[in-house]
Amino acid sequence: MPNIEMNLTDYLRVIRKRKRIIALSFILVFASTIYYTGKQSPVYSTSCKVKIEQRKSVAEILTELITWSPGDQMASQENIITSYEVIKSAVIKLGYLKPNMAEPEEMPIVKAYQGQITTEVIEMTNIISITAESSDPEQAARLVNTVAEVYKETHFENKKKEASNVREFVEGQLDSYALQLRQSEEELLRFREENPLVVERISTTASPTQADSRVASLEAEIIKVELELISLKSKYTDLHPKVITLRRKIVKSKQDLSMAIAALSAQQKDLSSKEIRLVQLKRNVSMSQDVYMMFRTKHEEARILEAEKAEDVAIIEKAMVPTAPIKPNKKLNMIIGIFSGLLIGLIMAFVSESLDTTIGRIDDIEELLKVPVLGIIPNTGLEKGKEGFFRIFKKEEKTPDVPDLHKSLVALFDPTSIAGEAYKSLRTNLDLTGLKKVGNALVITSSAPQEGKTQTLCNLGISMAQAGQKVIIIGSDFRKPMIYKLFGLKRSPGLSEVLIGKVPWQKAINTATDILLGGLEYEKILKTQGIENLHIMTCGERTPNPAELLSFPEMDDLIQDLKQEFDVILFDSSPTLPVTDSAILGAKADGVILIYQAGRTARQALFRSKAQLENVDVKVIGVVINNLKAKYIEDVTPYQKYRYYGYYGEEKEKE
Repeated sequence: MPNIEMNLTDYLRVIRKRKRIIALSFILVFASTIYYTGKQSPVYSTSCKVKIEQRKSVAEILTELITWSPGDQMASQENIITSYEVIKSAVIKLGYLKPNMAEPEEMPIVKAYQGQITTEVIEMTNIISITAESSDPEQAARLVNTVAEVYKETHFENKKKEASNVREFVEGQLDSYALQLRQSEEELLRFREENPLVVERISTTASPTQADSRVASLEAEIIKVELELISLKSKYTDLHPKVITLRRKIVKSKQDLSMAIAALSAQQKDLSSKEIRLVQLKRNVSMSQDVYMMFRTKHEEARILEAEKAEDVAIIEKAMVPTAPIKPNKKLNMIIGIFSGLLIGLIMAFVSESLDTTIGRIDDIEELLKVPVLGIIPNTGLEKGKEGFFRIFKKEEKTPDVPDLHKSLVALFDPTSIAGEAYKSLRTNLDLTGLKKVGNALVITSSAPQEGKTQTLCNLGISMAQAGQKVIIIGSDFRKPMIYKLFGLKRSPGLSEVLIGKVPWQKAINTATDILLGGLEYEKILKTQGIENLHIMTCGERTPNPAELLSFPEMDDLIQDLKQEFDVILFDSSPTLPVTDSAILGAKADGVILIYQAGRTARQALFRSKAQLENVDVKVIGVVINNLKAKYIEDVTPYQKYRYYGYYGEEKEKE
């Protein structure tokens, strides 16, 4: 088959053809959206804002200079706000949780409220927005405001506790260094009293230890580490790894200092041991004084920090009770439902189209079979009104005094209808293809049952008779004969009796007189021009072996006799794929016309039918598309058909 790219017209055809699938998908998706939206509980959201002032004492500033603390402080505060302990305190304060509840019982409750709280740092500020979502608007406002209050109180208490810990640590260190300073001073005083001469001589001589740069460097290093230890104590406990590391560093530095002094003393051989001792005592007093004064300063700072009542956290905007829910967003859901329904409907339509094995283009049929499309017979219900769902609201007119089977003979009862004109077009196309050159004995068959081959054959025969051609219709479908029912004729004598030699073929032919007596509308038959040119041979009695009967030599003789008597011979035959009747009969006739009902038979079935006929040297003249609905063939739209055939309907109404 040709590979044809789809254009806008093709897409519109698919949409028109699969409009029921699109409508059903849209209704289901949109109804599901409405149901889902209606079942959702409303969710309310409200927020409050807290501002965090980062006040720093001298110790904290010094700590930042000498230490590095990884992480984002504002992000840390966000996690503290949503922490389990803060939420638990807020829930207890609101009365949603009993204070003495067991942990396994309280945890699910706290976790549920914890999931309702979210935080966000407002960009480029030190303000955090705390948001709560709940199905109860008042409960959401109470929860978020209480969480903010609890966080504020917790932050203030933690700050006071840290300040107290720093003060207690500094006081302990201050007492220790005060005692050390007093002991150093007393020892130096005692040494001077016991060695007045050494004191005098040393007073005019520079201390060897003061001249040593390594001793001075170690002393400065010990002081620096002591300050760093004090700063860390304001944030961490004694068991913190950083605190332990600094303590070890101080011990190590003091050991190094002692070793340096010892080495320096050993080098100063010109000094007596008392002179060296005096230098050591004076250095110890100086160092103790420096450390003591530093801790006195730290102690005063810690007392001031502990006495401060300033709060670092301030609630700058309280949460209000929300008036409208944020979920579900009904308008948004409806819009999503509409677009999703249409999208899914279109997807389903094009998926169905891609899985459809029927043929959707006349060009495809001609390319597949390599034979022309001789005619397009529209759906006979088009002239009655709209198809589909709305037909139940329209009262259909019934033809009086005519059996339902006779409605198929539109060429006889309604020749100016859309279908009637289509049969005339088929007749014309057969004439233009050179029917006389091909031969006048034609077999009408189809690939599968219920494709309308008998209806097409009868209406084509009537149209040819109306054009002045002498036509005979032969009911050669022994398996499911319908011709005698359509014309209201007797089943026998017919073809089966002729082939077995029971009656001559002249006695088995029904003329217009027999049709008039068969129960059709009398006045309509008389008004039909050329009806006298129509002759019918029914199938006759049922035979157990239809294929064998058609293979009789008598069939060849019959066809030759009929060709001498009639202009056109039309054989009604069984479907090609289920049985071999059409192949046997087609080999004896001049050609075969395949009837194809669009949207019913797969392309491969149609192709196999033609191949099966050609395998036995049967000439396939062409294809007739029967019972056409505009959604199956894109080449002809309903608008085009109505525009072309509407003229006849208007003239008919005027009459």
